Order: sequence, then C-alpha cells, then structure tokens
Amino acid sequence: MIYVFLADGFEETEAIAPIDILKRFGKEVVTVGIGGGKITGAHGITVIADITDSDVIMTDKVEMIVLPGGMPGTLNLEKADTVQKFIDYCAENGKLLAAI
Repeated sequence: MIYVFLADGFEETEAIAPIDILKRFGKEVVTVGIGGGKITGAHGITVIADITDSDVIMTDKVEMIVLPGGMPGTLNLEKADTVQKFIDYCAENGKLLAAI
C-alpha cells in the first residue's frame, strides 16, 4: 500500500500525477488528508482524500509514502505529527519515501 499525504496548499500535479501512474501500475494507493478529508491545493483545486490523518494506520503493508510539494502544503505536512511518524517509520524500516 502507498499513502499519499495531502495538506492544504499541496501542488496538485505533484500529487495527482503520481497517484495516477501508481494506480496504472496496479499499486494500492490511499490518499490521506491532513486535518480533514477535503483538501484544497495551491491552485484552488479541492480533492476529497480517501481517509484522514486520524484514520491512517501504520502497518507492514505500507511500502511507500508520497509527500507532494507546493506551498504552503509542504509546511502543513511538516507540522503534522502523523506525517513525521510515517517519515520516521519509513526511514527505520527501509520503506520508500518520495518527497516531490
């Protein structure tokens, strides 16, 4: 499973393009909304995440996390405890971390 973390102000292309490509390759992709399920990108495009940060589960099934860029999206990701915990988890367990 691949978690794509979305926070208000994310760069839309840096989130949607990887989601699309990964799904085309048959990967299970789950979008995680930081602070809620409705997240608005840096250019005003709003998406509804699959789950919220309060619902995300740390499991051995996680093979990768994706952190899209964008301002202030990256700052909002940085502030989120859940994101920091998943970054640490990936680093400690040899999981892939894609920061765009």
